[in-house]
Amino acid sequence: MESKRIFITGATSGIGRAAAIALQKAGHRVFAIGRRAEKLQTLPNGIVTRTCDVLDVESLRRAADHAVDQMGGIDVCIPNAGLGCFDPIISGKIDEWHHMVDVNVKGVLSTLHACLPHLVKTRGHVINIGSVASRNVFPNSGVYCATKHAVLALSESLRIEFKNILAVTTINPGAVDTPFIQQTSNVELRDSYATEFAKGMEAETVAEAILHAIQSRSSAIYSEITLRPSHG
Repeated sequence: MESKRIFITGATSGIGRAAAIALQKAGHRVFAIGRRAEKLQTLPNGIVTRTCDVLDVESLRRAADHAVDQMGGIDVCIPNAGLGCFDPIISGKIDEWHHMVDVNVKGVLSTLHACLPHLVKTRGHVINIGSVASRNVFPNSGVYCATKHAVLALSESLRIEFKNILAVTTINPGAVDTPFIQQTSNVELRDSYATEFAKGMEAETVAEAILHAIQSRSSAIYSEITLRPSHG
């Protein structure tokens, strides 16, 4: 399998960090971005990093251009940055809802928009990070589910618009044991859900699915990969 040039967001923790490490270990070139410079600096040597907020469209465009300067092109784009806030819609804080929509939808869209011109040149691969919430709706999760439904819709749109040009995969994990749940300000729900997330998959399991999607492209394109914790 030839080495791929990979652009990934949200690489400071959780799935993004695990994926960046796994992909580099497998021999791919990785350009990792995130908001926290001190966390990016802890990634292994050889991973090129850049501090960038996915809500800053111009900064994302410059980051994509920088990745091309560093690697010669982009073969795979993984708009991983995302967050989860859980609350009943009526009692949730509207600024939290707006911020989650901004990161989970607009951040993904902005990342794709910055990378697509480069991906078209390389006939590349988009790997969106959805969720089991991309196809299901759960209590106290309506807005989060809406953002992940949107991510799946973006994947399907890309598949239609770039047929025979780009490969498109959506990874749909269930609960993953990461700091993800700590974004929830509803203390009662956060504490309740934290127990379930602690029983979830390791971020490395999702990273393995991402790697498999990339390395299987020569024989098959995975449109969707859904993973759930083995305990249920």
